[in-house]
Amino acid sequence: MKSLIINLTNTIRILYVLVIYLLIPYFKNPIKPRTNKPISKPYRKIEVDTELPIIETIEVP
Repeated sequence: MKSLIINLTNTIRILYVLVIYLLIPYFKNPIKPRTNKPISKPYRKIEVDTELPIIETIEVP
């Protein structure tokens, strides 16, 4: 019984250290909440061709 308790406490210590190491990156760079502000991106202007395409008609004999 005593050895079981010792093994469980050692396992708890190992898991505690593992959790701490996994949480360190989160606390260094916490996730920031998103804002509800719309994104203002300038879009490219629409360009229209001034010349019409050339259409050739093919005569069938």
